[in-house]
Amino acid sequence: MKSALSVLLFYSLLSSCEESKILETEETIQERAEADYAEAPPIEDSKTMIRKILCLHGGGGDAKKFQFDSGITDLKNALGNGYEFVFAQAKDGGLWMRDPPGGKSRPTTDPDWASKSMNILNKIVAEQGPFYGILGYSQGAAFIPVYLAQIPEGTFQIAVMFGGYLPTTHRGLISKIKTKSPFKNIPALVWIGGQDWIANENIASPFNKPTVVRSSKAGHIIPSNTDPTFLRIIRKIKSDS
Repeated sequence: MKSALSVLLFYSLLSSCEESKILETEETIQERAEADYAEAPPIEDSKTMIRKILCLHGGGGDAKKFQFDSGITDLKNALGNGYEFVFAQAKDGGLWMRDPPGGKSRPTTDPDWASKSMNILNKIVAEQGPFYGILGYSQGAAFIPVYLAQIPEGTFQIAVMFGGYLPTTHRGLISKIKTKSPFKNIPALVWIGGQDWIANENIASPFNKPTVVRSSKAGHIIPSNTDPTFLRIIRKIKSDS
């Protein structure tokens, strides 16, 4: 009788120990899973990420005023909350590239002629990036190829230029553009007003298969939502999102 009781007691203790081990194992697994989850980096949903666009005002312009330009306002409204416009300010009286000291008939040859502007944009990209696109108007558009020629590929996913031109009065800067062009890995939108006597379609030449949009009755402006080409601009910007 005592032997039978001993056997029953042994198996009872053994069963209790096994159950305790199972519970301990399950608790350990749960604790480890919770710890791993807590230490894991958050997963970013790319669909909800804000796409930043770096904006360059025209020569002699002002970043604060540029953000209230009617064309800029319409672009922001049409693109919606998924986009954020960041406005850079040039030095030297609002010039991204200072005029040649001897006049436009005597081009500069210094490849670092626009180093101040390079530093301004590099600082913004480093501190506020990553950026989805870069947008420029007039001289701001003209500076985009200069900037792209001196930064890593992939810094921007699209370049948008309104009323721009190549800065041919700065041979040193043009040489840098030629060294790096064509820019194969960045889609480009070049918009030209048919009545714009400042812009030049040569700004499209450094890019690989750029989209060139012409608005026959427009002048030297950023088009508003009443321009017949406006929706095409919005579709192009969004198509590379």
